[in-house]
Amino acid sequence: MKIGAFAKLFHVTTDTVRYYIELGLLIPDKKNTQYQMNQLCFDDMAFITELKKFHFSLLEIQRILSYRRVTSFSDHEDIDYYNNLLTDKKNELIKKKEDISKAIQLIEKAVQTSSPSSKEENITGIPLDFVNLLYCPKCQIPLGMKDVTIKKVYIHTGSLTCTCGYEAAIEEGIIITANLYETSPYPSYFYDKETIKEINPKMINLFEKINFQFQKVLQNIDLKNKLIVETNVDAFVSLPKYIDVLETSASYVFSGYSLEMLKKVRNRIERMNPKPRVLYILNSDLNLPLKPLSIDVFVDSFSVTDFSLLNPQFPIHVLKNYLHNSSTIVGGYSYYDSSAKSLKNISGLYPNSNEHILYPKYLEENLSVNGFQITQSENIGYCTDPGPYFDYHVIDEKFHMLMYLASTNK
Repeated sequence: MKIGAFAKLFHVTTDTVRYYIELGLLIPDKKNTQYQMNQLCFDDMAFITELKKFHFSLLEIQRILSYRRVTSFSDHEDIDYYNNLLTDKKNELIKKKEDISKAIQLIEKAVQTSSPSSKEENITGIPLDFVNLLYCPKCQIPLGMKDVTIKKVYIHTGSLTCTCGYEAAIEEGIIITANLYETSPYPSYFYDKETIKEINPKMINLFEKINFQFQKVLQNIDLKNKLIVETNVDAFVSLPKYIDVLETSASYVFSGYSLEMLKKVRNRIERMNPKPRVLYILNSDLNLPLKPLSIDVFVDSFSVTDFSLLNPQFPIHVLKNYLHNSSTIVGGYSYYDSSAKSLKNISGLYPNSNEHILYPKYLEENLSVNGFQITQSENIGYCTDPGPYFDYHVIDEKFHMLMYLASTNK
């Protein structure tokens, strides 16, 4: 019988049969270049199938089969040997079953522990403390409010208006500006499980290293009563990982262009701190309804990279009116070597991007033009295969990651 018919008879693939032949589990006849499955193969395959049902590994099966081929299990000693193997396997499976039962119980307990309680699902809104920070991005004057609903110390719904015609809605405690992308520039957002699948674990490890550096730097900065802003949270977000260990009197603003992502950020933060001083803004152009000169610390968790892939402008230039002489930027930047082919892919995939994005000097030169200088930097590492999420990347090219600290030129 040919391999194909033999494989079909035992409900396995031809590749499996060939692999068993390579291991010596099956010993067929060979005519020219073709294998012919003989009666011995039928007997051995039936025995192999039975042993696999007993959860023996191929290595174990190989040893048992070799013993049977030598002895044919022809006397009591041989049969006792085989029965002892079966008994040992049974005891091993009983132990595994007990371990699996314990693991299931631990999983059930972990699910109960990690499931959010009704208290944790209470949604907050815009803290009343933030009202004096809400300014028209065009006129740079305080915004008016109308049709607001307030619960405790949070604004839940309403609208922000200016005499110039600027208007932003407040829905579920989130400010929604008018200047939004008609459709999201990305098919998914950073917390989405499908996105995480598209990022190589080595790249995620680099993100984790830079998160740790962000945390160390921010813990060494005076954040008392300071306003900390993180934008473009759809592509990457850092603060929610460690916001609970930072200065409690600090206030935070998160902005992004995915409402779903903003809600996920809020849920994560509120599980760590049920009464946070946080404002969430749905926005795509960084013209935020915030008071001029109000940002003390800007966390650039690759906001420069993300914004510059979608816009020709440098994001710090857009945010310049919100920063002041003592503002600090804590950030991360990804880049390629100047000769990298990946750089040539960007303009085709992102036609509205800045022509110098992801070049080595793009960050430093544009910070300088906008009145900032890098005071501290550290190369975190590089990845040659960051994953399909980075659609412009050419495999084997070095995708570098840099952590930096910048302050105004004085």
